[in-house]
Amino acid sequence: MRPEPANMDAPGVLRVALAGLGLAAAAHMKGYAACAGARVAAVCDRDPARARRAARALGLGPGCAWTDYGDMLRRADIDAVDITTPTFLHAPMCLAALDAGKHVLCEKPLCRTAAEGEAVAARARARGLSVAVSETYAFLASHMKARALIEAGAIGRPLQVRQRHGAWIRRKRPAIDTGPEERGWRVDPRLSGGGAYPWIFDHAVHFFAAAEYFMLDRPIAGVFAVTGENPAAAGRRGAAHDPYAGGGPDIPIIVFRFADPQRQGVWLRAERLTGKYDPRRGFSASVIGDEGMIEVLGEGGGNLLWNGAPQHLLLHREGGETQAFRFDEGGDALWDSGINYYPASHAARIRDFVDAVRAGRPPRYGAEEGVRAVRCALAAIRSAQTGLPVAVDSLPADYSAFAAA
Repeated sequence: MRPEPANMDAPGVLRVALAGLGLAAAAHMKGYAACAGARVAAVCDRDPARARRAARALGLGPGCAWTDYGDMLRRADIDAVDITTPTFLHAPMCLAALDAGKHVLCEKPLCRTAAEGEAVAARARARGLSVAVSETYAFLASHMKARALIEAGAIGRPLQVRQRHGAWIRRKRPAIDTGPEERGWRVDPRLSGGGAYPWIFDHAVHFFAAAEYFMLDRPIAGVFAVTGENPAAAGRRGAAHDPYAGGGPDIPIIVFRFADPQRQGVWLRAERLTGKYDPRRGFSASVIGDEGMIEVLGEGGGNLLWNGAPQHLLLHREGGETQAFRFDEGGDALWDSGINYYPASHAARIRDFVDAVRAGRPPRYGAEEGVRAVRCALAAIRSAQTGLPVAVDSLPADYSAFAAA
């Protein structure tokens, strides 16, 4: 017997099915709860008990909890699917949802190869449906304020991006469900998509997306990855909810250039897995212009000080006084950080997706942008493999980081 659909009583509401019930799904659930234009109408997970618990938490009936993704897609009362499953499932699940006539919001990375992502983008265009990628670094309050200041000319022309990645420090008691403990797929060369560099592939899409976002959407054209190994880091664990461990092949530095030769960037990583220390926690970036500079915290960010006080964004202008900004949104549910990444940035991403579908406009970060970030991440891994700079568009669409792994 087929389950009865949920009663979506609000007129015009976007009815969303949430597929995959791990850490990201917990943040997405909070995002939909805060979004007046959408409701979660069904959930799907391979663990039936987990699916039933999620349905109860959302106030849905037992008939709204699924273990078979294909069966759930046949529901006529579902408008969109939110995919928060492991990376190797993203592209095939996106294609199945589009073929079923559903709009899609998919977690990052969108795909493991550019060819996978391009197939998703082409199918969405052919079906007249929307695909958004959950690239939350473009939806952080601090990052959006930095972008607004740059657009307003506060630092003149943006010419350089310097990114730092220090340790993500988890709260002693997370205020969000961190999902199943089994995350072996994240370190599997093929399932993660990252080959010998699964951490980089999983996270570098964020860093490249943020760099292009701060540079007002100018594309990154070339990447050079500096490799290294630190035997002293062997066995060190990263974030407590992830399986990454240090001591293997490592990419601690990435240098990149934009298509515009005036513009360039660098990403520097010093945290537990590299066996290096940086007092600036989490992700942070400096955006350098010809008239000023912005320093801004991102996911898990901390220790950005001005006049002895912690800040979230600093605007320095040549010949002017520094302006300091804070974005007090209640702190983060996972990281020991004043920046609310879990779940505020996910909620902002969801609002844009819902508004885009209802208004019939493209999402602010869609499939094409998601493919672009994956191309940059793959170029970094290819550079690490060869020891040479790599032009982002030189890689064939079917190039994968795991083919020879």
